[in-house]
Amino acid sequence: MTGSAKMADHVASFNFKARGHPLVRATHRSTLEITTEGHLTERGDCIIAVFSSMAPSQIPDEIKQMIRKGARVDVFFSCGGITDAVSGWGHESLPISSDRCFILRKSAYISPETLAIRCDKAAKDLDRRLIEKLREGMELDIKVKVTLGGRGGF
Repeated sequence: MTGSAKMADHVASFNFKARGHPLVRATHRSTLEITTEGHLTERGDCIIAVFSSMAPSQIPDEIKQMIRKGARVDVFFSCGGITDAVSGWGHESLPISSDRCFILRKSAYISPETLAIRCDKAAKDLDRRLIEKLREGMELDIKVKVTLGGRGGF
């Protein structure tokens, strides 16, 4: 093959919901977490929402495979008319297997909960108006868009 060929973008997405909680602080500097659990303590400064309707283990295998190929992972949050987004990257070593929570990380640390690494935001970086809505216990809509090829990936 001569010249430059560009693989067409392969895009997949999934949506789920969670709820805010009065103890949401969202002050963690390197991570952001959404948990299936219903309780939250003041120590959980990375948690932005509880009662998640989905866990990483429930992501379709095709999407997990895309993430493991280094896809770009964009996560869009919407609550009470306020929106924000976090962008990060997949990695071949991500298990994406937790039954409990999703974690977005600024670092490259990998665990079963990790959905994306090298993210551009952590809990403390989210729009504070969004966090206020979550402290009121409002529902959070989450859309995850995974893009492989083109501008996504390495």
